[in-house]
Amino acid sequence: MYTQAIDLPQGKDESDPTRGPRSLKEVEYEAEFDAKLAQGGFIEAKEWMPEKYRRTLIRQISQHAHSEIVGMLPEGNWITRAPTLKRKAILLAKVQD
Repeated sequence: MYTQAIDLPQGKDESDPTRGPRSLKEVEYEAEFDAKLAQGGFIEAKEWMPEKYRRTLIRQISQHAHSEIVGMLPEGNWITRAPTLKRKAILLAKVQD
């Protein structure tokens, strides 16, 4: 349903020479970032991360939030139509979760 490459410019990648020079500090930060991930560490929101990583992360969080909201819509419509009180309680619990 979703794709990560939907709004990336065509023909652009990390090895693209038009990307411009990176600062030494950025290279150091990226090496620390990669080392932390390789060791199984966690990256917090306020920590430095590559821009492409941050954009992908924000996109994934947005998709998750969207599915949380939209996921209950079809089931919410059936609460008033549930045949028994037990089934109504089951649907309410699902929507609440």
